[in-house]
Amino acid sequence: MRKLADAAEVTGNTRMTRRRGVRTKSATPKSTTPKSATPKVAVEKSRPNVVAIRGPHAERTAAMRKRLIEAAIACLTDLGYGATTLQEVTGRAGASRGAILHHFPSKVDLMIAVAEYAAGKQDRQVARLLADTEPGMDRFLGITMATWDAMQRPPAIALLEIMMGSRSDPELGARFPPVIEALEKRQREGVWEQAQSVGITDKAQIEAMTWLHTAAMRGLAMELMFARDLPKANAAMKLLKHYKLWLTGQLIAKASG
Repeated sequence: MRKLADAAEVTGNTRMTRRRGVRTKSATPKSTTPKSATPKVAVEKSRPNVVAIRGPHAERTAAMRKRLIEAAIACLTDLGYGATTLQEVTGRAGASRGAILHHFPSKVDLMIAVAEYAAGKQDRQVARLLADTEPGMDRFLGITMATWDAMQRPPAIALLEIMMGSRSDPELGARFPPVIEALEKRQREGVWEQAQSVGITDKAQIEAMTWLHTAAMRGLAMELMFARDLPKANAAMKLLKHYKLWLTGQLIAKASG
C-alpha cells in the first residue's frame, strides 16, 4: 500500500509539473513591437498600382506633388477637363487616394496647382528656345514661333482645358483668372522688352499684337485637338509671322519719325 501511495504521489506531481509547464509556456510574453512600427513603404508596396517614394520627407512630398500634377496634365491632354477626376489622376500617378487628398483636397485645388505648374513650364520652354538666338531683331521675331512650339505641348494644352473648364465651374472660375493673368502679364512684358531693344516705342501696339498672337495660337492649338492637321496650323502661323514682320517695320519707321 505504501508503494502504491508513493507511486500515486509521483504521478500526481508529474501531472502538476506538466500542467505548470503548459501554463508557463502560454505565459511567454508576446512581441512588444508596436503595429505602427511596420515600415510604411512596405505597406504601400503591398497595395496594387501604388509606387512608394523613398528619401527625406520634404523630397518625398515634393516628388509626390510633382507626380500627381504631371499625371493630371496627362489626363487633361488625353481626356479633357470633364473626364479628369481625382481617381483617374491617382491611377495614372500610381498613388493612393489618401496621397492625392493630402496634397489636393479637391479637383479645383489640383487644377490651380496644375495651371501654375504648366504656366511655369511654358515660360521655361520659350526661354530655352530663345536662348540661342541673338538679342535684338532675331529674338524679337523669334518669340512668336517659340511660343507656338510651347503652345503645342501638354502643359499648354492642359492650361487650355482648365481655361475652358473654368467657364462651367464657379469655384475654378473664381480662382483661375489670377493664374492666367500672371502668365499673360509676363508674356506682354517679355515682348515689350524685346520690342524696345529693336527701337519700337509704341507700347499699346505691341500689347495689342501680343494679345492677338496669344488668342490666335490658342485657337490654332484647340483646332489641332480636333482636326490634327499640323501643316495647316503651321501655314496659318507663317501668316502671323509675316504680319508681325510687317508691323515691326511700321513701328520702327514710326519711332524713327
